[in-house]
Amino acid sequence: MTIRQAYQANTYQEAANVLREVGILPLSSLIPEHPSLESITTKGQWHTGELTDPWLWRDRFPAEGLGAYGRFFAKKPMLISAEMFPLVKNLLEDPYTVQERYDDGLLAKSAVDVYTVIAAQEGIDTRELRAKSGLKAKEAKAEFDRALIDLQSTTDIVIAGISDRLQDSGVKSGWNSSCYMTAAHWMDLHHLQADASPTPEAKKKMRAYVQERCSEAAAGYLTKIFKL
Repeated sequence: MTIRQAYQANTYQEAANVLREVGILPLSSLIPEHPSLESITTKGQWHTGELTDPWLWRDRFPAEGLGAYGRFFAKKPMLISAEMFPLVKNLLEDPYTVQERYDDGLLAKSAVDVYTVIAAQEGIDTRELRAKSGLKAKEAKAEFDRALIDLQSTTDIVIAGISDRLQDSGVKSGWNSSCYMTAAHWMDLHHLQADASPTPEAKKKMRAYVQERCSEAAAGYLTKIFKL
């Protein structure tokens, strides 16, 4: 049975059920023999602006607390179910603070600046974040994007949803903008408890997930990602 046959989502609720079942749902094909939001929907559903548009679902999941959204590994956007995110965060997070990592030469100053702004203004949108972190210039975009990916890969921050770009008159204008908040704040907002298991126990839990829900190919991929 193919992934497409095993999982199918024509509605947001059906996609939410898949996310709960599989735990980790990349937007596009990433994990071998594992569902993605793209694989469980049809091409005709995307970018219609309708309620059945998966492109809109990706922001609704974190806004409603059903799943964390971000580029948590492989620099690819994905959803992680609310039930599973505390464990994933336990395994991916760095034991040292953002400032300590910068002091040790492990993180760029731009990442510290971006994180500091997000922590001070939870839910800030991309445009304002770039301006307040001093990375608004065109030549600083790559540095800004790299800072965001670095912070998501250690689950310091998540994409919390989107904001509409409005004219002074209040009329919508241009593309929507992603909003960011610290992962800890997102978890508090949606009443999720941190997983404080010691690393060996956390890895044991992840191995159980991999064995129960993943194909051999997917299990092999995730074993490397989480260093199981």
